[in-house]
Amino acid sequence: MNTFFPWRPPLEENWAARVAELEAIAAGGEMPDYAATRSVANQQLGPRQQLRIERLGKRLGKIKGNGFTRIELGLLGNRTLSYLCDPLGAAGLARGLLVSAHEAPYDGVAGFAFSAKNCFERGLDAVLAVLDESTLQGERPLLDRAAEDEAVQEAERIASAIAEAARSKTGCPAIIATLPPCIQLTSADIATPGSIARFRLRVNMMLGDGAAEGRWLMWDQAALASRIGIERWFDPIAYHSAKVPFNVELCPLAADNIASLLAAMTGKSARALVLDLDNTLWGGVIGDDGLAGIRIGQNSAEGEAFIAFQNFVLGLRKRGVVLAVCSKNTDAVAREPFRRHPDMLLKEEHIAVFQANWDDKATNIRAIAEKLGLGLESLAYVDDNPAERERVRRELPLVSTIEVGEDPSFFIDRVAGSGLFDHLPLNCDDLARANSYGGRAAVAEIRARVGNYEEYLKSLEMRMTISPFDEVGRPRIVQLINKSNQFNLTTRRYNDEDVRRMQADPNFIGWQIRLDDKFAQHGTIGVVIVIKKGSEWEIDTWLQSCRVLERGVEQCLMNSLIEEAVSAGVVSIRGRYIPTERNAMVSDFYPRLGFGLAGTNGNGSVDFVCVISQYEPHPVSMNITLSNDAAASCPGSLPFAGECAAEPRDG
Repeated sequence: MNTFFPWRPPLEENWAARVAELEAIAAGGEMPDYAATRSVANQQLGPRQQLRIERLGKRLGKIKGNGFTRIELGLLGNRTLSYLCDPLGAAGLARGLLVSAHEAPYDGVAGFAFSAKNCFERGLDAVLAVLDESTLQGERPLLDRAAEDEAVQEAERIASAIAEAARSKTGCPAIIATLPPCIQLTSADIATPGSIARFRLRVNMMLGDGAAEGRWLMWDQAALASRIGIERWFDPIAYHSAKVPFNVELCPLAADNIASLLAAMTGKSARALVLDLDNTLWGGVIGDDGLAGIRIGQNSAEGEAFIAFQNFVLGLRKRGVVLAVCSKNTDAVAREPFRRHPDMLLKEEHIAVFQANWDDKATNIRAIAEKLGLGLESLAYVDDNPAERERVRRELPLVSTIEVGEDPSFFIDRVAGSGLFDHLPLNCDDLARANSYGGRAAVAEIRARVGNYEEYLKSLEMRMTISPFDEVGRPRIVQLINKSNQFNLTTRRYNDEDVRRMQADPNFIGWQIRLDDKFAQHGTIGVVIVIKKGSEWEIDTWLQSCRVLERGVEQCLMNSLIEEAVSAGVVSIRGRYIPTERNAMVSDFYPRLGFGLAGTNGNGSVDFVCVISQYEPHPVSMNITLSNDAAASCPGSLPFAGECAAEPRDG
């Protein structure tokens, strides 16, 4: 079991005692500490420890409490999937999730996809469909390309029906598993139309294309099976006797792989990678060995391993992962390889925060999180030194410290295998995120130099775009709704189908907000949802990315919303603040923007109201760009926007 999760830390000596404490708290009906529970689940568990965490997960699923994100997951297949339910609960705990899995009746794929009945009889957050090839294949005579094309089209029809049924019956997206590789008869199978190997490859490409188009999500079972080895993944005895699609012993690994996707869906993937330097990005110690003495590049196997890891890290950055450095070193010495070594692939401009000094690593990681405006749970940490890794785990348990070992040859495998950087299909905002956080650090430096706050804002040359919800922006809108925790007034979660309905409903205003400045394009950084209720509107959702705090974004948006209300003859706008463990920063949001207290509720939430005629527009320093489609939602020239200047968007 230990070899399943080499990226997790070794089992602690006092692991059993720590789990016993958490079990005792849960037995009393209370939710145990979030960080402590994640910690005991995220270790190299043996079979006995795995069963104990599975039982803990089931117990916690019945207890109310904050911290963990709850996921109701439907399991749909034409083979037995019940063996996955408990391992999914355990895997979820390690990633900050409480996963409750519900298996559909055996071989219920057709009934769920094509009948009117919902076999799950409940709302769900996702439906995972793990289909056997027998569900998809049509007649495929060898060498008959037309028949193969028809079989792939039939597989697409079934996948589309499952995705539509998931949306209409359970109000959630479908996650469709790719088909695992098969044992091939010859090397020519991929080149032979009608062969099993070629059909599976084509179906998997079709599923990938559908995921890229937003029609469903995808669990790449094929990639995991290839990593494990098909002979180990597939158990023919269990398949024929118990109808199990893969080796039951591998359920904890499969569950962890699925949980990493669920974490990505709920915004719990890591957003930043914090890197040590000596013996992590190069061999040797720069302070002792000097520039010529460190080992990096094509002159040795070790040097090539460090170059490969740097290239992998750059690949993460291209996917939007923010890079930071945390090194016990003199700053100028630590930067020298980035500036002068000819074989370094990573450069200073790739690093959003460069923290090199003689403070302890935990203190520096806290500083990095603060500069990036990210919570500790959004950070992953890589360090070759086991003592440093252990200290960071003890002091910062919410930081995902990856057990990379000391041999750079295994760094890539450990970081990739951890699943911490799993993500949904990428969008342009994701690709721009790393530059955005780098720009945030640069903005912090400017603010430190400029004493006058208004001058500081003007110096950023900010440009905001307000647009209504649309097809192109919806994936990012859903992503923000489900991962934003701090600057989020209500923390209400909506899936793709929910946003689609709001987009089409004239009783809703749905805005997506983009922001650029002279340093970076920050992409979509805010979502506002308003329910029109006659002469009084209600703000259902107001959330913003913490990347752009204290820029005047909310003031400018509120000015725009009030102007929209004026044009519609609205008398007042109501808003609600629902407190959570993470959104205390917006507790005074409505009073700051001119709303008065309207009442408190039994659940701790607070209602506010703004009488339109009494609203005082806020001065802001920002240009507003309106898309053509947004003109219907944001008419006029926004006279309440202070120094905001409205300009039509080209095209």
